[in-house]
Amino acid sequence: MNQNTDKQVYSKPLFIICALLAVVGLVCWVMQLTKGLQMTNLNTYNTWGLYIIGFMIFTGIAAGSLLFSSSAFLFNSMAEYKPYAAIATIVGVICSVATAGLFIMVDMGNPLRAWRFIAGANVSSPMFWDFLIIILYLIIGIIFVSTLMKVAKGQKDSKSMYGISLAAFIAGLLVTITSFVFALQVARPLWNNPVQPISFLAAAIVAALALQIILFSALNKSGAMPMSSDKLAKLGKIAGIFLFVELLVVIGEAIVGMYSGSGEEAPIIYWLVAGEGAVYFWVEFIAIIAGLVLLFKKTDTSVTGAGVALFAIFMIKYNLLQAQLSNPLLIYPGSPAYSSNAYFPSLIEIGLFIGIISFGVVLALIAVQKISLGTKTNVGVNSNQSHGNIGVEAKA
Repeated sequence: MNQNTDKQVYSKPLFIICALLAVVGLVCWVMQLTKGLQMTNLNTYNTWGLYIIGFMIFTGIAAGSLLFSSSAFLFNSMAEYKPYAAIATIVGVICSVATAGLFIMVDMGNPLRAWRFIAGANVSSPMFWDFLIIILYLIIGIIFVSTLMKVAKGQKDSKSMYGISLAAFIAGLLVTITSFVFALQVARPLWNNPVQPISFLAAAIVAALALQIILFSALNKSGAMPMSSDKLAKLGKIAGIFLFVELLVVIGEAIVGMYSGSGEEAPIIYWLVAGEGAVYFWVEFIAIIAGLVLLFKKTDTSVTGAGVALFAIFMIKYNLLQAQLSNPLLIYPGSPAYSSNAYFPSLIEIGLFIGIISFGVVLALIAVQKISLGTKTNVGVNSNQSHGNIGVEAKA
């Protein structure tokens, strides 16, 4: 279904608000650069905070979006989502990689140090592997969309989508390697856990599908790209299944840690479930349960459920970091003194976090407008799935 190129897919107030929030984030970053990371609530023990949480979430969204888009061309049960693959890839992969990259940039302090990550690369480091995977997401995402559009214009056969779809699916599964940054740290018992790769994969799928539900609900409401409530509900149920996997991981770790009462991980679990971090844990638990109820509910609550599910994933990552970092095996001597208090980000961190996400939303809004209306890419969306049933067609 071709759209009128004069039609605005998104509301201008939303674009303006996100742009202003992005500017606020830029101001926060300038303040952090000029005054240092002392503007944050990070310290000798809590070295990773809100920025790394954002990085984990958006890396997961990129991986999960690759899995979603490629599945439409690999599995018959997902073929109905072919018309949405292009936008899902551009918004979910390319925009998310840009957002994740910004979170790493602000976390390292001085952005001029970024070149050292490549110049002094340690190829045996999981962090370097993660860096390569993010680059891979971006490259495969671009190739996937490019191939999709060439097929739509008749420049390639629709069968050519299989190879890049398979590559995209495998790349999406590599989000498990992101977990190695944590799971291979033997001095961090909560992280040094073989369940982490499974948890990271499940979280990536939940976050990506939640984002796609919100995106396609908005596009459906604006009339830019129709998607039936049945299709949205199906995505919600798939997200719910993987959110349930996360629930099993959370409950399993809590029971094992609390029941044994001994071992290196037990004090950390107690701190999280019944100690200083208990409020955060129970907020996470309630969010997971609420997300499951809403995603599996028969009434049209997919968008609300998606939002709650995204918040649940945020809390899972939040507690993954703070529970371990607030409970080190060894206490460093000297100042500052160790404190087991729960981590809460500073206003600068919150402002920068919201600003980066808002910048990502601005990129996504622009991308959706371009690909939906074909204003520059000369490609639009076809709900009738012509040209090899891939869901895009060339504009006349």
